[in-house]
Amino acid sequence: MGRESIEPVLWAVAGCLFEVSLPERAGTSWHWADPPPGVTLLGESVRGDQRHFRFRAEAEGAARGEVALRFRARTTERAVLLRSVVVHVAPEQDPTEPGT
Repeated sequence: MGRESIEPVLWAVAGCLFEVSLPERAGTSWHWADPPPGVTLLGESVRGDQRHFRFRAEAEGAARGEVALRFRARTTERAVLLRSVVVHVAPEQDPTEPGT
């Protein structure tokens, strides 16, 4: 994704928590698929019409630069839905700060 992109970019700092929320609609329930290294799933919950996945970004994610989170759901019509969220992971300490 270049600098000219108008898409939002998600950043997490290693050691910090973040959540990904996906809509829960009639008969559709999301599951985390193909867990990559670099993040740890801490829990998931449904609040209202959203399923929330809570993660902790890890140092390994910062070393990789980004982590792709994939989610899968199956509708009542048995269609498979896929969603992917790219999380850019920064190191705990900014390497451009003085004293690092």
